[in-house]
Amino acid sequence: MIHLPAAVLSDLDALTAREWIVSNGLGGYASGTVSGVATRRYHGLLVAALSPPRGRRVLITHLDETLTLRYLRMPLSAHAFPGVVQPEGWRQLVTFAVDPLPRWQWRVGEAVLERTVFMVRGQNTTIVRYTLVDAPGAVALTVRPFGAFRDFHHHAKQNRDARISAVTVSDRPGTVLIKPYEDGPAVLMQSPGVFHPSPDWWRGFQHERERERGLDAEEDLFTPGEYVLALAPGESAHVVLTAEANLPHDLAHLEGSEIARLRALSPTTVGDPRLDQLYRAVDLYRAELARPPAVLAGYPWFEDWGRDTLIAFTGLYLVPKRFAEARELLAAFAKYVDGGMLPNRFPDAGGGKADDNTVDAPMWFLHAARRFVQYTGDLDFARRTLVPAMRDIVEAFRRGTKYNIHQRPDGLVSAGDATTQLTWMDARCGDTVFTPRHGCPVEINALWHAGLRSLAWLSTATGDEAAADRWHREADRVRVAFRERFWNPSLDYPFDVVRDDYRDPAVRPNALYAVALPGDLLSIEQCEAVLRRARAELLVPLAVRTLSPDDPAYKGRYGGDPWSRDSAYHQGTAWPFLLGAYTAAVVRVGRRRGTPEAEAEARAEAGRCYEGLAEGLTSYGLGHLPEVVDGDAPHRAGGCFAQAWSDAEALRGLVEDVAGAGPEDDL
Repeated sequence: MIHLPAAVLSDLDALTAREWIVSNGLGGYASGTVSGVATRRYHGLLVAALSPPRGRRVLITHLDETLTLRYLRMPLSAHAFPGVVQPEGWRQLVTFAVDPLPRWQWRVGEAVLERTVFMVRGQNTTIVRYTLVDAPGAVALTVRPFGAFRDFHHHAKQNRDARISAVTVSDRPGTVLIKPYEDGPAVLMQSPGVFHPSPDWWRGFQHERERERGLDAEEDLFTPGEYVLALAPGESAHVVLTAEANLPHDLAHLEGSEIARLRALSPTTVGDPRLDQLYRAVDLYRAELARPPAVLAGYPWFEDWGRDTLIAFTGLYLVPKRFAEARELLAAFAKYVDGGMLPNRFPDAGGGKADDNTVDAPMWFLHAARRFVQYTGDLDFARRTLVPAMRDIVEAFRRGTKYNIHQRPDGLVSAGDATTQLTWMDARCGDTVFTPRHGCPVEINALWHAGLRSLAWLSTATGDEAAADRWHREADRVRVAFRERFWNPSLDYPFDVVRDDYRDPAVRPNALYAVALPGDLLSIEQCEAVLRRARAELLVPLAVRTLSPDDPAYKGRYGGDPWSRDSAYHQGTAWPFLLGAYTAAVVRVGRRRGTPEAEAEARAEAGRCYEGLAEGLTSYGLGHLPEVVDGDAPHRAGGCFAQAWSDAEALRGLVEDVAGAGPEDDL
């Protein structure tokens, strides 16, 4: 449970900095700030995934609520307009909690009104419940919807084409149809109150987060009218917003079912509120009801990305023991394998061709396949689906495939050229590449080595000893070349990228994967040296920097316009998901030392890395970890307020690395 303290409830900036979100299993969501002030173009009460999990449209942005008690009329909403926040409904807020649904309580005079928001699983439907918790008598609640009906990456502007009047649906009491554009989606809105038409445009809503990002920050919204509801003490009323053809029934049951589902996501034996929250957190990203199933990389703006999905896979699916969904997802990715490549980004609206410009997504598939079998023991699925896909990837990389990806004579994998960005450090602005990593990147070759060992291990498990011997010998060759080419004795740390004529000595976190992955790619002494330098120069609270602050190219702050953000993205900005690589490396080194005491101390160090996690889950995205934080103190959160691999790696790290639960990962 997340419960904001009184000090936060009385601070507009603190309330507006904290963002809540609920989803529907399709990629649709409802999200906003606790204060009600929309700070992003992506905030909305009904953001529908019309081509699940993609095709997201902001249909209804919010509901303006006004409570009338006798002669006292008080607005409960809050909006930013140029130079002012009006109205100031946040001042009436007395409670906000996520338990597990977001819940507000306002006090107006002697009346206390509660609001809860949830989405119906598998539907583009948002339901808002209002309950008059306490009052000396009946009250009137006015509820006014505001519509945008736009792609979620863009703003709406007043225009003559929009039909902003609602149409009463005569055979459905309390229902109106909102359909501003002939060829666009429609929303059915239902309430037990009386609808009063008053169509109008409201102009100049300000989105401060967009302004901070150097983007257009102003929007116009329309309202078709308002409902007036009468509520007696203890009485509840539901307002339904749906992009579906039919309205849902038994709304109280739907709410109860969603609460029960969310609470059941965490094992009853956990006993750690941080883990409870993370088990619920990772559910946000699983669009398991889309076909094929997908993972949303981050909210509010990322779609389904192959690399992010496979890095987050263990924490999203295996640790929570969602094995059937994991199998379905891996089967879908196995079908995507084409010339050894996997999609990195799927097209936004579900049409067109997916981008496969990634060298690491196929590598992470090899890792995910191994961990799936280690967790499930499903050798039949491995034999039929995983091993053939893994073999296709490995053989294609050995032959050579797109983007100049190929295995060199020494066994290492080289990829790309000066104009391509194929690793996770792929930021660029126009023609400027901020982290050119063509050649042999360190983490790619660590993944390559582990992937070959994985294929060998699964070949043995499925009865093909000849293939296993072949892939082990290939991995041995990679290990010899890796130690010879990547180790930088002057720093006691691996080079980040090597080419025939160049070795990049930048101290980056990518080297952690050479320690964290199975297969003993480096000697124990080298692994310990990697951890010493990473601990001293890269580790920050709940994240790991992308570049040492001792490097002249280091940038300690992430923010500003697209150029400023992209230039800092991988040049010092710290990423929470990388903490998982660090803790996995710490524990693997502890185990390699060969004593129970060394392993126990390693797990204790991993546990200390998650100190402050409870605060981290309540200061930006409520219940979630952010995409990035500043490399410099105080390590302000930025980017997406909820990131799949951040939450998934925190859950995996606490369960596997700290608690030692889950199957061992030795090859």
